[in-house]
Amino acid sequence: MKTKLFVLLTLVVFTGCSLFGSPQATVKKFMADAQKGDVNAMTDLFSKNAISKMGLDKIKENNKIFADTTQRVAAGGSKYRMEDMRQESTATGERVSFLYKDESGVSSIRMTFDLSKEGGAWKIDYIGDAADKENTVAAPAISSPEVKELTPPAPPGPGAPISGGVLNEKAISLPKPPYPPIARAAKISGTVVVQVTVDENGDVISAQALSGHPLLRAASITAARAAKFQPTKLAGQPVKVNGVINYVFEPPAN
Repeated sequence: MKTKLFVLLTLVVFTGCSLFGSPQATVKKFMADAQKGDVNAMTDLFSKNAISKMGLDKIKENNKIFADTTQRVAAGGSKYRMEDMRQESTATGERVSFLYKDESGVSSIRMTFDLSKEGGAWKIDYIGDAADKENTVAAPAISSPEVKELTPPAPPGPGAPISGGVLNEKAISLPKPPYPPIARAAKISGTVVVQVTVDENGDVISAQALSGHPLLRAASITAARAAKFQPTKLAGQPVKVNGVINYVFEPPAN
């Protein structure tokens, strides 16, 4: 009898480890803590690597913003759930992504978590949305909406893009990004700065958000990729251009 009880307890312990010691379990706990507004519990899930790069105070600040946003969405009557969870291995650990989807099916955003093993537990290195995944380890990608001018190369090498600064006024077609319903419900506003590379034909061939609220970035990147510019010439030859496009999301009306 004692032997059977020992075996049963052992199975329970190992099952518990598999449930609570997995990357997906860490992600689910982070989202649950955000819904409860428990910023300290959210922060405890971050790795030493993330804290070293971003600083503890910045991570706490970002987590507070994320938790407040989640709670405002819930208070506004919008209900979101996690769907289509995926996991893949990376060079430093595991990547977990999922659709944070409005139950009405109107809107969704795919969020990405990069995690690494630390002291036997899976810790968070990076949080963002899949359209804005950066190569650097970071805390939740929330930053001030400052305009970042690009430093022009001196001189650019053959085929290298030249700097164009802010490109809004230089576009011949600049689609306006739709206001994501989840961001509207949470009354999120502000400026998203998107860095783009424009090819010799005036088409955007790459786009990446530099700053702005995560829930506004994916729509801005999509809009930036659809922008069109007059070809830029240098010494009579068409050249690529690096620059930024600013998208301003006004506070939603009550």
